[in-house]
Amino acid sequence: MRAQGFYAGRLMTELFRQHWRLIISLAVIVFLLARAWAWRGVLLPFAIGLVMAYLMLPGINWLEKRLPPKGKWHKARRIFAVLIVFVITLGVVGGLLSYIIVTVVRTFTDLFSRAPEYINTILEQLQEWAEAFQQQLPPGLQTQVEQFISNLGLQLEAVMENFAQGGIAFISGTVGSLLGFAALPLFLFYLLKDYHQIKRNIYSFIPEWAAEHTRNISAIIERVLGGYIKATLVLGAIVATMSFIGLSILGVPYAPALAFFAGVTEMIPTIGPWIGGGLAALVTLSTAPEKAILVVLLFIGIQLLENNLLVPRIQGGYMRVHPAAVLVLLVMGAYIGGLWGIILAVPLAATAGRIIRYIRERQALKKQEPDCTPQSGITPQAPGG
Repeated sequence: MRAQGFYAGRLMTELFRQHWRLIISLAVIVFLLARAWAWRGVLLPFAIGLVMAYLMLPGINWLEKRLPPKGKWHKARRIFAVLIVFVITLGVVGGLLSYIIVTVVRTFTDLFSRAPEYINTILEQLQEWAEAFQQQLPPGLQTQVEQFISNLGLQLEAVMENFAQGGIAFISGTVGSLLGFAALPLFLFYLLKDYHQIKRNIYSFIPEWAAEHTRNISAIIERVLGGYIKATLVLGAIVATMSFIGLSILGVPYAPALAFFAGVTEMIPTIGPWIGGGLAALVTLSTAPEKAILVVLLFIGIQLLENNLLVPRIQGGYMRVHPAAVLVLLVMGAYIGGLWGIILAVPLAATAGRIIRYIRERQALKKQEPDCTPQSGITPQAPGG
């Protein structure tokens, strides 16, 4: 045992000696991410600003290259491009937010206020459907089924109350970040205007030996996590639009809120679509029971279209995580970080997997490099020397 510990210690020491720069770079990145997570309440507006800047930069760069006069007034063209995209984005986002606040929040408030009534309607409908099945069961099992339905009603009511209270607590908790959200437009403008200069300044503070690994790891994070964010937002918008159109055609009450919820739950891998469709089915069952089957078929059709056509084209290969591992990560993310943990667990795991692959590739390249260390007192000579 002592010999095994000795060899393990030597192996760790040799590994650190060969890759100490990469290890230190990873440690610094992990430390910064841990600090950002600890201060997530304060940094949330700026994190939203970074995501918005990441989404707006391609459009700004494209427009900057095409604004006249070409080859002159680089700073002025950059500012004009930022202002044009900035105004368009704020107009679109402002319109969506006003619609969400006025329509979706109002419908969710009405839905929560009438939740007990809707739950009773759902239970009555389930009771009617279960009566024919109960008649085929022995008396003892019939009693157990009735108790199960009664307990299900109490649990549904408790879930709705906890969800509503959690939403109120979340809204109250964001009051402390109002200053950050007030400064968000100005922060976003300066970030977009001086993006390249800020990036150069950040790398100028990093030692040369760490700059290479920092750039490579940053590129991996941008490609995997950034690509996943873009793909998820596009999928969420498409699913919300299709859900709203379908629910409106069917005449389902609370169509805007249900469609918005279905789009948001697209951010949760694997189980998110089931959550969004399940809520829509339950609400329809309580408000328009005759349309519940049609709503279920609608969301099944949307998921078939999404999984077979949209996901392969939009999301591509950003998420290479096995479905079984996804379920484990979702549970762990919920335990560690709540809602944010559920949303970020899988993309962060995929990003970590790409970084580990990068480390292994660097190690393989290191082993393939020729050993120029002098051996047996013989010093390597230049060709022809």
